[in-house]
Amino acid sequence: MIRSFYDVIVLGGRLGAWASAALLARRGFRVLLIGQDDLGPTYEVEGESLPRAPFRFLGVHTPIARRLFTELALTQAMRRHTVASDARVQVVTPGHRLDVAGAGDSLGREIEREFPEIRGPIETVFERIRGRNEALDRATEADLVWPPETFFERRAHARAVAPLNAKGPSSGADDPLRDLPDAHPFRLTLHAPTRFSDGMDPDHGSPLRLSRHVSQWLEGGTVVEGGLGTILGMLETSVRSHGGDVRSRDRVDSLLVRRGAVEGVRLAASGEEFGASFVLVGSDVSQLLRLVPDRRPFDELFERMGEPMARYYRYTLNVHVKAEGVPMGMGRDVFFVRDPARALSGANLLHVQAHPVDPSGRRLLCVEALLPRRGVEDVADYLESVRERILEALGELIPFLPQSLLSVDSPHDGRAPYDAVRGEALPSPARWARGSATMETVYGYPLASTLGVCALPVRMPIQRVLLCGSQVVPGLGLEGQLLAAWSAVRIVSRSDKRPAVLRRGLWTKLES
Repeated sequence: MIRSFYDVIVLGGRLGAWASAALLARRGFRVLLIGQDDLGPTYEVEGESLPRAPFRFLGVHTPIARRLFTELALTQAMRRHTVASDARVQVVTPGHRLDVAGAGDSLGREIEREFPEIRGPIETVFERIRGRNEALDRATEADLVWPPETFFERRAHARAVAPLNAKGPSSGADDPLRDLPDAHPFRLTLHAPTRFSDGMDPDHGSPLRLSRHVSQWLEGGTVVEGGLGTILGMLETSVRSHGGDVRSRDRVDSLLVRRGAVEGVRLAASGEEFGASFVLVGSDVSQLLRLVPDRRPFDELFERMGEPMARYYRYTLNVHVKAEGVPMGMGRDVFFVRDPARALSGANLLHVQAHPVDPSGRRLLCVEALLPRRGVEDVADYLESVRERILEALGELIPFLPQSLLSVDSPHDGRAPYDAVRGEALPSPARWARGSATMETVYGYPLASTLGVCALPVRMPIQRVLLCGSQVVPGLGLEGQLLAAWSAVRIVSRSDKRPAVLRRGLWTKLES
């Protein structure tokens, strides 16, 4: 029996869910956020907090991020947590090393040093990227739903994105790299970072995705003290300060649905039921399917758009080394390609994020790799050997790695942390928070929409259930999660014609 009622219940503990909850609470809605046992961006080994993945806030300068943080009055807080550190982003390929982010004319000097023979075409590439990036900025400045669904949403969207569609999304003239030789190594310099930048299949990229991610990596992104956890913490504070309720440790086991519309949720542990006008889901649609009593409406959606299919899994290896073992010229983020002729996955392409030296003289190298689905799911003992293969590849980037190695751990391969100094395994943390099931999935979408960056709609087949996670605008990474959150909030806000002061006043009178 429903005993408590909320305007909106938000499920999940990821960026899109927290952003949605904070915006709705700020606008006067009665909000409840339920964490769904989300593991969070960090985990602990013997009392030390380690990241589950490298993090740099690439979308911080985008219009949607500015708009969201301005409305939540978090702009100054973001500035206080911004770390003044090495902003360099490096791409290392056989025979080449290029710093692709830095101050002033450093990139021009790097290109002159590494690729002087094609400097003119490279400048043309960057000019095209800047033009597309500015056009996308103008499109995302508008208050739109991404992707559009209704007639009026499509009409407003068509006007906003008209400059980006001028030559057709599939036109060969749309490719910003068209003047570069097909096998030139500079192509790898641009493609390597973008493969880690969003949630869509990196083997089927689009010119707009490439332009957006290259532009953001050229800016260097923003290093936030405490990483993603700090941003989520600020959003949680915003939710609570505007009267929202948070149950981050609880989990919903089913949605309460009647006549095709959601009426509320039921908690797994206690069976307690909460009513709601809207339910926003910040997790993947596969997790939403476990909560609904009838899958048939979703089958119709997937028949029309295609069901997301896993293509890669994000694997993280945290490596502690002696500070003196890290090369002096190594930037904070390094993308290392071992063999351009092989697939850019597994140990052949690594994203290495070097953290600052800690008080004990150690440096943490957070290494990320994209593991192909077939390897993880179909090859026996594949995950058990990934750790050694990545360490072997990392040794080519850091020559004295064996001598400086202190400890190794991954939250994803099911193996215990390893102390390289003593040569023994450490006590394994909570098993429920480790293993292959904790890896983030990179999906392929049979039918991409809206400039090739959108996938699933915000409105789900069950009425008043909205998706605000990474599968709505997966082609724009963190920026896409904020766009999905803003889109869901816009739909909820426009459904309620009451001014925010009346929404707050109504609940104040009922609870007094």
